[in-house]
Amino acid sequence: MYNAEQQWALDRFEELVVKAGSQNKACSLVGVSAPIMTSLKKGTYAGDIDKQFQKLISYFKVKEEVSTTYQETDYVPTSISESVYEYIRNCQIKGGLMAISGDAGIGKTRAIRKFVRDNPNDAIWITANPCLNTVKPILKVLSKKLNVIARTNDDMYEGILSKLRDGMVIIFDEAQHLSIKVIETLRGFSDYFADNGMTLGIVFIGNSTTINKFGGKEDAVFEQIDNRTIQKPIYKTSDISREDIKLLFPTLAENNMEKEIDFLLGIAQSRQAIRGATNLFSNAYDNENITYEGLVAMAKHMKMRL
Repeated sequence: MYNAEQQWALDRFEELVVKAGSQNKACSLVGVSAPIMTSLKKGTYAGDIDKQFQKLISYFKVKEEVSTTYQETDYVPTSISESVYEYIRNCQIKGGLMAISGDAGIGKTRAIRKFVRDNPNDAIWITANPCLNTVKPILKVLSKKLNVIARTNDDMYEGILSKLRDGMVIIFDEAQHLSIKVIETLRGFSDYFADNGMTLGIVFIGNSTTINKFGGKEDAVFEQIDNRTIQKPIYKTSDISREDIKLLFPTLAENNMEKEIDFLLGIAQSRQAIRGATNLFSNAYDNENITYEGLVAMAKHMKMRL
């Protein structure tokens, strides 16, 4: 009924359904609606079959090419990532506010992702941005995550409060974008739980600007926040260790490629951070040359400052 390439795409789709967990989720990934996909599988689709199969074939060919490139490990227990993970856990246990500051690309978000994956029922993760930085948008996102139906700020606030549970933790990544008013509003949630003998941890993770919003000024608002902030760890690229590099790039460690490890350590401890070192290694790997000379050549090609 279908040609070899079309059947190949259908077979790959069935594998994707298993991986994604449902046909609907798989359909959203490939860009073909569930009803159309069902009719394609049955051979009853009356529309432009070639157009729909082109979407499938294009998607799976891209994924096939991706599988031949360097595959970065989802989580590596580096010293910084593990420390951030434990601070989040500590805040969950003790409740209150916590502000974590760190240079970009050193593993903070990886730690958040793993923590949320390990604690899916007790952790909420929100990434702030310039558009998601004031009270109403933040309350909207929290309402959506907690299935609260409300429109006004006060109704959303009360609805969120009713859905939050003892022992939960809310994590805000890129928290430098959040306004002081947002932080004050969120503090109210944590205070309510503390006043009622329960715990709700709220963790703010971002760059150095994040820490500046938690104390350091005479304004009463800052003092209120500072008094309720249990810890304020700060991480720098200089904290990245040689052991971290060996964990991140096990191929180098297994083959005793000491010069290459040292080179990537230097990249990681610069403004490029772990993210830059990983991008460099990935490109060198795809170029089939992860020797010191290959890494240096790729760094120059990527216009990294050496």
